[in-house]
Amino acid sequence: MYLLRHSRAFSLQLGAALVLLGVVPASQAALGGDVSTLASEQSVFRATFVATRSNQFSVHSLTTPAGVHIRQYAGPSGHVFAVAWDGPVLPNLETLLGSSYAAYVEGQRQRGRGVRIQTPALVVESAGMMRAFYGKALLPKHLPDGVSARDIQ
Repeated sequence: MYLLRHSRAFSLQLGAALVLLGVVPASQAALGGDVSTLASEQSVFRATFVATRSNQFSVHSLTTPAGVHIRQYAGPSGHVFAVAWDGPVLPNLETLLGSSYAAYVEGQRQRGRGVRIQTPALVVESAGMMRAFYGKALLPKHLPDGVSARDIQ
């Protein structure tokens, strides 16, 4: 048990360090990035892609071969202000959360299984169990007018 707990902590710290050092390539269509680079993200996840638009934002939906559904919410400027996911496994959160991944790792280390981070700059909710994971992350300051965290599904 001791080894398992410490190896998990080491893995999380190593992942955060690699992201901070730029060793792990982050997709630019990740949270806070630009949706124009979504094609590269589609290939990273090897996913099918569908886009829908409303007056306030567009939703770019990816479905991975493992059955994970990823939704990226972009404002009219193409800036990704939120992401959401659900499926039998977690998606590659390093890629999906981009520069916000380090905050996610820190929140996960402090809280254990389910993660809820709420700051003025970042909100992350992630939970689940085997074959039933779900979550969302958003940048509150970048939400378009009239859009709330509840709109991110």
